[in-house]
Amino acid sequence: MILYMQAEGEDIMKVELKKQPKKYMEKCLRSDYAKISDALIKLETLQGNIRKMEGSDDEYRVKIPPFRIIFKYDRVNKVILVTKIKTRGDAYKKG
Repeated sequence: MILYMQAEGEDIMKVELKKQPKKYMEKCLRSDYAKISDALIKLETLQGNIRKMEGSDDEYRVKIPPFRIIFKYDRVNKVILVTKIKTRGDAYKKG
């Protein structure tokens, strides 16, 4: 799944979802889907409760209780790759 978004005063930024985030969104409740979708739209301008993941050079997380969106941001190509969407307890586990 690829979302193309226009940030004000910027080029088009591309948000890509890997397999796990796509499946997670397909199976979640409608209210959770709306909450996660809103957070993904805000990612176009890197808005939200974003923090760099400890122990990683290129991974970040967005906190939208009770979920975490884990992503990598390629500044050169203006691509955000969402690698995981999970609840808080599961998001930080390796694997």
